[in-house]
Amino acid sequence: MDNQVFGKTLLTITSSAFLVFGVANAGSFAADKWLFPAQEFGSNTYIGTTDVSNMELTDARMVFTGKVESWRSTAELLVTYQDVTASYPLDNAKILLDETVASAQTGAQNDFVFELSEDSTRTFLERQFPVAVFSAADITVINEKMELALQSGQAMSRVTISDDTLGVSYETVAETSWSHSFSSSGAQEVVKALNDYKIEAGTQFSFLDFINEMQPADVTDEDLTEIASAIYSSVLKTNFLVDERSIGTVVPTSIPLGQEAAINRNLGIDFVFTNVNASAFNLQLSADGTRLTSQIAGMPFVNTYEILTGGKQELEPRLIRQFSAFVTSGTVVEEEGSDGVIVEVSRAIKSDGKELEVEVISTDFYPPVHRIEVYPLTKAEAPAPVANPDGTITNPDGTITHPDGTIKNPDGTIVIPLPTPTTPPSTDPVIDSDLDGIPDDEEKDPEYDKGGNQIDP
Repeated sequence: MDNQVFGKTLLTITSSAFLVFGVANAGSFAADKWLFPAQEFGSNTYIGTTDVSNMELTDARMVFTGKVESWRSTAELLVTYQDVTASYPLDNAKILLDETVASAQTGAQNDFVFELSEDSTRTFLERQFPVAVFSAADITVINEKMELALQSGQAMSRVTISDDTLGVSYETVAETSWSHSFSSSGAQEVVKALNDYKIEAGTQFSFLDFINEMQPADVTDEDLTEIASAIYSSVLKTNFLVDERSIGTVVPTSIPLGQEAAINRNLGIDFVFTNVNASAFNLQLSADGTRLTSQIAGMPFVNTYEILTGGKQELEPRLIRQFSAFVTSGTVVEEEGSDGVIVEVSRAIKSDGKELEVEVISTDFYPPVHRIEVYPLTKAEAPAPVANPDGTITNPDGTITHPDGTIKNPDGTIVIPLPTPTTPPSTDPVIDSDLDGIPDDEEKDPEYDKGGNQIDP
């Protein structure tokens, strides 16, 4: 009896203990599940290129903790200012994992949150792009741009910092000046219209499109060629891209060799270039007196650009002879002719006076203009001698024949011609006694046969 009571009591206590333990654990699970659920990303959730779908936030953070150092040692941030690109040091770059995970949106593509030191950025800019003076506000803006560029967490990121939001002062980056020979009144009108013309970032400029839109009153293609050539020469002293450019048929006289940009409205011959930079530039053009000046102003370039002309070869013209019925005597020069030339045009890119690269621009070929002479169709008759009042005769070769037969040369020397020997004709009568038509003195000797008898002729 006592054993049964003891067994029942023990069973009751054990069952109660299990019940209390089970209820306690169930309550804890329920509390964690419904009252204090763990944060978890849903499906199709990415941070950078890493899939964190259905992963708790703490687990996601742990995934990236081990990747930060690996990324820092292999990643690269390329920063471009105007014409130069440099690699930004990422040694002090910070990935803010807590902010990254906390700001990530479930079911979306999310970026990392980076933090760069403005002091490191300032030092980087001063070393790599010393030509520009960046203000504190500029450095803050640039720092934010670079942080945004790193957000995707790629192994290589790129950012261009030289846009028009910077406060970097403009300066003249290219200049060209030479004497012009304008012949039309509209040339000055075109120069004034182009002065202070803004070349927007990444845009293309067509000289013909500008002229067609402007519609100048009176301007020749020759004057337009001089203006376009001055701009072309300045463009070659920048990193701008030359898209279209032509030359004339003869060597220019007022434009330096290798710097001509011909314009022909009837044939559609144009001059086109592109501003490849992320910032705008101003074209400044003037024609004071006989001097034409072209300038390009903008944020300064890091490198310098120079025009090189070499491999010059002159080509001599040929002589072309033509014959015409309209030319009766002498020679008519229809074309004087001129030498041709071949010249190579290049652009040298330099940094701190050292040549980095030589870019071939063009090979300009101006063919020679051949000399053309026109002659009469038939040879003219030689002029006749001229009798002088003093009895002398002036010959066509300039000599003078005197009555005594002497000849005086133009240089004053005298020539006495030798007499030509002649046999005077015989004055004796001709006798033909036998009337056979043969003179007697030409009669043949008689002939005889074998018997000694004379043979009759």
